Amino acid sequence: MEDTFNMFKLASQGFCCSQILIIMDLEKKGIENKDLVKSMMGLCGGIGGSGKTCGLISGGACIFGLYSGKGSFDETKDDSLNNMIMEYIQWFEAEYGSSNCNDLIEMDSIKDVEYNNGYPVKCGNLMTQSYKKIKDILKKYGYTGE
Repeated sequence: MEDTFNMFKLASQGFCCSQILIIMDLEKKGIENKDLVKSMMGLCGGIGGSGKTCGLISGGACIFGLYSGKGSFDETKDDSLNNMIMEYIQWFEAEYGSSNCNDLIEMDSIKDVEYNNGYPVKCGNLMTQSYKKIKDILKKYGYTGE
């Protein structure tokens, strides 16, 4: 319930789905990274407002990368990264029938959604369930999600 409240609060502050996912994850870790949050805006509205791949999918992939990706020359990518992402995408498409933002919010143009006024209620429900699934997958692969 706390996560859901925080998501709606962030949406009302003008953050989009991909940004909200990353903010939620960073907050759980006690980290603030404005540059990362800003960069996630490129995924809003289905990558650049195109209405294509939903920011919940691309944002989720970014969260998996935070846990298991390569971040410096002396690190290696965890072999489970792609498996986590694929499991998440398959779940998302089975659950919601599409991975495209326009299909999910049933709008002709993502430009009809005003980020500063928050998202339709449907996005909030998708976001809550997606964030829970991301955490479940992380745990399944041995990441605490914290």
